[in-house]
Amino acid sequence: MRMAYFDCFHGATEQMLLGALIDAGADPEQIRADLNRLAEGRISLTVTKAMERGIGATRVGVKAKDDAIRREMREVASLILKSRLPKGIQERVLRVFHRLAVAQGKLRDLPPERVIMDEAGSLAAIATITALVSALDQLEVHQVSCSSLPIGSGTVKTPDGLMPVPAPAVIELLSGVPVYDNGEPGEQLTPLAAAALTTLCRDFGRMPTMRLASQGWGVGSGRQAPLCRVLTSAVDSQRTESRESIGVVETNIDDANPQFYEYVVDRLFAAGAVDVFLTPIVMKKGRPGIKLTALVSPEKQEAIADLIFAETPSIGVRTYQAERRMLDREIMSVKTAYGPIRVKVARQMGTITNLMPEYKDCVSAAKKQGVPLKVVWQTTLAQALQQAAG
Repeated sequence: MRMAYFDCFHGATEQMLLGALIDAGADPEQIRADLNRLAEGRISLTVTKAMERGIGATRVGVKAKDDAIRREMREVASLILKSRLPKGIQERVLRVFHRLAVAQGKLRDLPPERVIMDEAGSLAAIATITALVSALDQLEVHQVSCSSLPIGSGTVKTPDGLMPVPAPAVIELLSGVPVYDNGEPGEQLTPLAAAALTTLCRDFGRMPTMRLASQGWGVGSGRQAPLCRVLTSAVDSQRTESRESIGVVETNIDDANPQFYEYVVDRLFAAGAVDVFLTPIVMKKGRPGIKLTALVSPEKQEAIADLIFAETPSIGVRTYQAERRMLDREIMSVKTAYGPIRVKVARQMGTITNLMPEYKDCVSAAKKQGVPLKVVWQTTLAQALQQAAG
């Protein structure tokens, strides 16, 4: 698996992201071949080197012939789906534009398919995102992460007139993403770059652990042109763990009916929590209490906090983000004398670290065969060890 980490310390445009990937090793000729599959003979890609702040970076330009059309999202989708692009590239490009259309549709009170995409609906913009996805595909990147994002300040001219920075669509797209003010005035992040990053990146924040293979620098335009970089990892077939940012929502409770906790936990899981657990604690004045903790994707933290307020006596919650480190796992079916039973297998660096028979499968087999549960469990574990080793 190969990883990529976008370090957008000076913000990003879609052209800067593409330039960084080409600088990291993506072949422009292969990208041009995919652009020809999008719209044959109508798109040009220029790639030049530029020295900026002592760094040799790559600047790209994407232009399209005869493209003065203001497309609705459904027309953008039709153009992508009717192209000769590989299905995997089509799907990811379409997801980027659909995410942008959903954000703009929410602001304009329109369904996504009826949103007029303005500049983002131009063939040049569609081609730029196609080139970006093509570069990731060419570099065999399967996991993309990104730094926290600077969002800028001031105003920017748009087809609808003068608007504040960050643009409303950017704010909508960055819901749940860690952002900050880097002190630089002006637009730091374009709506299309925000849509691309929030669609293609799995998490935002600190760089995940990786074996570094290359770095690439993309540069924008103008004096003191902004820079961003991408770091890529070596292909590591032995890597069997991943890391991601996880949101944590927790609260201390000492005045709830304990019978309610089962219901609250079920509600939290139904609302999208990855895990929920209760920890006995001692609160002030020696009162026994419970710490309720929910692990969620960062964009769902607010909704989970609202649910805790609605379903418990809590009047305050703590929210923060943590890094979650996970071993690769798979479900293996083990044939036993009591029938097939599923077993969860976890590995670290190619070595099995955990084998866990599925409890419900063992219970079902024990009841059906009329044998003790522990016998089914022990037999399954022994056969799973033998099967996994073989």
